[in-house]
Amino acid sequence: MPAAARRRAAGRRLAGVLMLLVGIPALAAGAYWGGRKAWRAMFSENDFFLIRRIEVTTDGSLGADHIREYARVREGMNLFGIRPGEARAMLLSVPVIAQAQVGRRLPDTVVIEVAERTAVARLGRPGSGTPLAVDNTGHVLGPSSVRASLPVILGVRDKGLRPGDVVQDPLLPTALSVLEICNHATIREELGVETIDVGPADYMEVGLTTGERVLLSHDQVREKLDRLHAMRREARKRGLNLAVYDMTVDRNFVGRPAAGAGPAEGN
Repeated sequence: MPAAARRRAAGRRLAGVLMLLVGIPALAAGAYWGGRKAWRAMFSENDFFLIRRIEVTTDGSLGADHIREYARVREGMNLFGIRPGEARAMLLSVPVIAQAQVGRRLPDTVVIEVAERTAVARLGRPGSGTPLAVDNTGHVLGPSSVRASLPVILGVRDKGLRPGDVVQDPLLPTALSVLEICNHATIREELGVETIDVGPADYMEVGLTTGERVLLSHDQVREKLDRLHAMRREARKRGLNLAVYDMTVDRNFVGRPAAGAGPAEGN
């Protein structure tokens, strides 16, 4: 084949390659934008899919209007114009919300399910600034979750806590376990907790609603609380007015009377 013919053939091949290199992306872009336009026409801009119902369920006290507001979902929006993942993330940014699910039900319904955190204690001393509460996982809740009937946890080492934070004090989990144990139906009436001071490094000081103080070390908490339960019943049988129970040792727990008399051993 003459050289000129070879050059012409090579030029045609190069032109074909260039057309492919330019044409394929152009076709892909056209398909993409055409698909987006078709999606909008069929779904996200179709009045058939306007939101007419928002079903909200929660296990707590948040109102449905507040939950819709937190999720930024309202009637009249397009069902495919909302992104369930983003709505869920916005719900989970609310301190009192522990779990959330957001879904669509064709053709016009958004379904929102929320599980709320439950306050188990107040943080700090009453009257010492903005009241905060804490749930059983250490998440800090705002003033709306605070109730006067909640026990108070004192001496938490974290500073500047705000709703949505998680308490990092390593002694808080033990204090929360004390509340969980004492809230059990079998001992709740006997061991009502009013305060727990986690300030001391080696033990907690638990104040009972009946006025007694309990010095409680951090080990074998459940066993010691069971023993405390039995000691208090035995003290009543003997007519002893005990004010302090020292349970900072492994055995030979001591109950001290309110005034003067010698200690009563609990073993």
